[in-house]
Amino acid sequence: MGWNVTKEEELEDAILTLKFKLAQKIGICAGMTVVDMGCGQGGFTVSLAKIVGDQGKVLAVDISDEYLAEFMDRLNKHGVTNIVTFVQADAVNLKDVLPDESADVVASYRFLEELKQPRAMPMIVKEMVRIVEEGGRIGIVELCTEPKNEAEKAYIRLHRESGDSLFEPSEIIEAMKAAKLANIRVEKVETNIWFSSDLAKQNLSHAQVWFDAHVEKSLGKLIDKYGMKYPAFLAFSGVK
Repeated sequence: MGWNVTKEEELEDAILTLKFKLAQKIGICAGMTVVDMGCGQGGFTVSLAKIVGDQGKVLAVDISDEYLAEFMDRLNKHGVTNIVTFVQADAVNLKDVLPDESADVVASYRFLEELKQPRAMPMIVKEMVRIVEEGGRIGIVELCTEPKNEAEKAYIRLHRESGDSLFEPSEIIEAMKAAKLANIRVEKVETNIWFSSDLAKQNLSHAQVWFDAHVEKSLGKLIDKYGMKYPAFLAFSGVK
């Protein structure tokens, strides 16, 4: 059954439910120490914190503190402030911030797509592996770039036209292999979250949806006709 979203609050609830499910898929459990790479506004961080609970810990890493106020508001709203520590640092090199083998899991949610320098992706994966303990897990969640319908095509086109780095699954798997991860798995997770056409055109930054004049001109009629839908996600995981 689909989640046809017509209000912004409903969309945030739907996405939080999705992130919670994805966090479970990549092996997050109660009591773990987890690093959230590229935490942004903290939606995935909240899901991680809710799962690890008071006996766990989440270190949320981002190169910018641009969204820190919103990040803290989200933690407060969900009652997980005591579980999370924000770390402002570049994910390419965290040696001065996070020691070797200091986490049970290192995870990211739609972080790779936002890289301004796509060539840094393999270095970030290696840094994730450095931080996780022996036998620990790396979990990477990214959009599936093979849309099944026009509404999903609209969402993918929006992000491509916005300049996002939508990697092919083979590129991420190759980076994981190069970092010497074992038991590499990729699981597709369907979302079934549909935006109404009116909601899709609002500035929904927490949902990673935004329009400018160029996008409105190129996608507006398409979205009016078909709406917009979150495509499936790919949950990559591997063991150190």
